[in-house]
Amino acid sequence: MAAAVGLLLLSLRPALALPGESGSELVRNWRSATHILPRPKAERKYTDGYPDLSSQGAAAGGRLGFSVFLNSSGISETETIDYRPKACESEPYRCSGKVIFQKSGNDLGHLLIAEVLGPEVLEDFVGSDALRTVNEPGEGSSQVSVFYAGQRFNYTTWVHSEPGRTRAISHFSVLEKNDAELRKRIRLAETCSNPAMRSDPLCSAP
Repeated sequence: MAAAVGLLLLSLRPALALPGESGSELVRNWRSATHILPRPKAERKYTDGYPDLSSQGAAAGGRLGFSVFLNSSGISETETIDYRPKACESEPYRCSGKVIFQKSGNDLGHLLIAEVLGPEVLEDFVGSDALRTVNEPGEGSSQVSVFYAGQRFNYTTWVHSEPGRTRAISHFSVLEKNDAELRKRIRLAETCSNPAMRSDPLCSAP
């Protein structure tokens, strides 16, 4: 299995979407090996919590989304892959996620990272250091964020599960290599993990 996955990774043509590119470069260079995700389009940005660019597709029995957050200079700072099993909409207490966006995740999760962001990003992520795991509050649910420092980029993963579900929603984010910003994100997650902060605007942004 590992050898087959390695060969598949070598054959993938990544979308060439990486932090540090301008939004126009990202859109111009976009390509997808299996056409899972179309070219990202500009979004109406209501608040800072909304992406500047996004793309929606389907994979692994679920909905796959790709979001890009640009800085004030139009440079990509954060890019996120979001996976949600379709079965969870029709069978909420029997569904299970097929994709795990974690270092120790399954081959499918790793393949999707490699396809959208490139095998070099996957390699950097798998070799990264896990700095902090934060359990976030939820009503009868489990929400876990993990923060990683890689050599080329930094990363976060976020998994949401509910009783009877397994990995109902899974996120993977690749961030610019800015360790100060990563520490800031960790502090915010730790602050918002306090149930008393659940309704605070700082923690309830989209």
